[in-house]
Amino acid sequence: MRSMTGYGRGHSSKEGVNLTAEVKTVNHRYLDISVRLPRPLQALEVPLRKRLSERFSRGRVELSITQDLAGAQAALVSANLPLAHEYAQAAQQIAQAAGIKGALKLNTLVTLPDVLTLIPLDPQADVLLDAANEALDLACDAAQEDREREGGQLKAFLEQHLDALEEAVSQLGPQAAQQPVLAREKLQKRLASMPEVQVDPQRLAQEIALFADRCDIAEEINRLGAHCAQMRILIEKDGSIGRDLDFLCQEMNREANTICSKSASLAVTRLGLVCKGEVDKIKEQLQNVE
Repeated sequence: MRSMTGYGRGHSSKEGVNLTAEVKTVNHRYLDISVRLPRPLQALEVPLRKRLSERFSRGRVELSITQDLAGAQAALVSANLPLAHEYAQAAQQIAQAAGIKGALKLNTLVTLPDVLTLIPLDPQADVLLDAANEALDLACDAAQEDREREGGQLKAFLEQHLDALEEAVSQLGPQAAQQPVLAREKLQKRLASMPEVQVDPQRLAQEIALFADRCDIAEEINRLGAHCAQMRILIEKDGSIGRDLDFLCQEMNREANTICSKSASLAVTRLGLVCKGEVDKIKEQLQNVE
């Protein structure tokens, strides 16, 4: 079980290409990938997006790659000959005007601004892709470890509230058998308070049976217990289970609502509200499960 929140950083250095990749993931209903690359790496966006989609199945994934040019190797030295000639002539004119003997030495001339220029050649595309993939994989590994670590905390939280939910469901069991009886008694008391109303005994028996049936919560209790058991199975699985858990949580919430609406006693209402509260807490945390 993994969370959708994580962060990872990876570095790669190949043939003078130094890249650092940062991957940040947050919760999202679907897989949403955002990529930011320096200009020399713009052509790699499509393969990098594909690689990210293979590593993540859900969540907003933000990839940022930066390039360190400090270690880049110079492949070409360019000499600005006209500028060097101008420097030499200017030095000679200054020497003549000041009455100084001597000429501008070569080791001084080449250090003057813009006389020599280092032009780095663009690295090969396959070198850039290999370096980007390596940095990306390291960042993804770190982000996945972060997601798994938080996923373990989410799992512990879900198990805790599943325990509380199942405890409330177990207490509802004995109350379910009393629901039809309480419903019948409630209807009989209401009729007894209205002596002027004359009701056919057979029709009264039918209404009592229907009323008692509408208050029967045995099926809802069974389904809610089954949903809890299914959720425990799901949270033990690897991979993307967030959507399945979210759907299951909706069904659990529906059963809890039905129990409250069918309640014929304060005890059932209280336990139904406990169930709703636990389901809401579970649902809130499920928004961050991959």
